[in-house]
Amino acid sequence: MTAAPHTLARRWAGIVPAMLAACAGAVDLLALAGLGGAFAGVVTGNLVTAAYGVGTGNFRLITPAGTAVAAFAVGVLAWARLWHARPQAVVGMLLAELALLVVVAVGWIVTGAHPGPLAALILLAVAALAMGGQSVAALRLQASTTYMTGTLVSALQDVVTGRAGPRRAALRQLVALVGGATAAAVLLHFLAWAVPLLPVVLLTACVGLVLGARASRTSGPDG
Repeated sequence: MTAAPHTLARRWAGIVPAMLAACAGAVDLLALAGLGGAFAGVVTGNLVTAAYGVGTGNFRLITPAGTAVAAFAVGVLAWARLWHARPQAVVGMLLAELALLVVVAVGWIVTGAHPGPLAALILLAVAALAMGGQSVAALRLQASTTYMTGTLVSALQDVVTGRAGPRRAALRQLVALVGGATAAAVLLHFLAWAVPLLPVVLLTACVGLVLGARASRTSGPDG
């Protein structure tokens, strides 16, 4: 017996945001540990790091953090602009992000998982650009994948108010982010060249799930 389209849509509705959060966690771990010490998708942390660099005159902190923030902002603006006329579009956004993450993976592997300062800065900018784009896509999925401070606040507030549904979704995103970062850290230790392939695989799976859900909505039980 074939599941109804709306049932299939509910099944992937929580899985895709969680996989995107895991993808973001993996990308941030790669950026922080291997691309200059800045986050690809955590703007608050980068702004504080850049401010610390300004206050102490340490340009080695300012450059990667400032580059990541600028690239993230460009990603948000570009994705919002490019898909402004198609408010329901998600696949194109994710495919564009996937292309950028493939660039990061190729650059990381070609440099032997040890890019020089300039190469690392370029790869960091590309990764941050992708995370900015992902953040726009996540908003369309009504989820948070890169900004987790607000997610944690919502989860804890829901513990107090007793709202189980939103709390479960927030905890799912937090666990997924940590899981993605942890998996990337393990890869970095044992199989460094493969680290950027993890977010590529996760994002590819997300695209497949979204396409599958779209097909299920446009076809009836008889296919």
